[in-house]
Amino acid sequence: MIFDTVKSSFHDLEKLKFSLQIWNEHWYPKICEFLDIDDYEDLKSLQQIIQFHPSNYSEIKLRNMLEEKLVYAIAPGIHLEEDFSEYLENHAKASDILISADGATSFLISQGIIPNFIVTDLDGAIGDQLTAQLKGSIPIVHVHGDNLDAVKANIAQISKGSFIISTQTTPLPGSFNFFGFTDGDRIICLSTLMSASKIGLIGFDFGTKIGKYSKISELNKEAKERKLKKFIIAKSIINWCSNTGQDIFLVKK
Repeated sequence: MIFDTVKSSFHDLEKLKFSLQIWNEHWYPKICEFLDIDDYEDLKSLQQIIQFHPSNYSEIKLRNMLEEKLVYAIAPGIHLEEDFSEYLENHAKASDILISADGATSFLISQGIIPNFIVTDLDGAIGDQLTAQLKGSIPIVHVHGDNLDAVKANIAQISKGSFIISTQTTPLPGSFNFFGFTDGDRIICLSTLMSASKIGLIGFDFGTKIGKYSKISELNKEAKERKLKKFIIAKSIINWCSNTGQDIFLVKK
């Protein structure tokens, strides 16, 4: 167990089988109930995007990139800078696969580093993510009921390069459900599914503060409370991945 989730309402799900069926029948309905999410809106949004912009980067290529590789998941937590400094000083190797969670891409860009993949629902600095894509990053764009406008506004530009469409509901042809709910924990699920050898977590704080790279605008009280509820879900999902036997470790300064 990576995080202490004994008191979490999602704790009982952590030892269930790591499969799409379990995600669809247990995790996703419970998350929808916990956050009052309309699952139909998730599916409807996916249908609108996938009709014209299906993924053009294959699961085979994705697996070839991640299988038996050391993957570092980089999240926009409050200690991102310090944790990444620790990574550079004591862990970094040329063969590492770096996957950024949305806004963490902006930090990497500021350091002159281009991640291999970006897992994003497009609520960070999209311009930085497009810049990273032009320099070789593969965006994995998550479509759900709350971000349809952002996806519509940017998908034409994104689709000029390689990209993947992901969903948290039943996947349609041209899309993938890698499990996971937040951009950060989705990286862990994705890497676990693609049989990464190890997964290092950088910038995964899950405290009561929101990292400066997490959102491009200040959150109001209601949005912050919702964000902190998402942290509860994310911790249990990462534990779910760990319970498969996946080697997951925290990189901390």
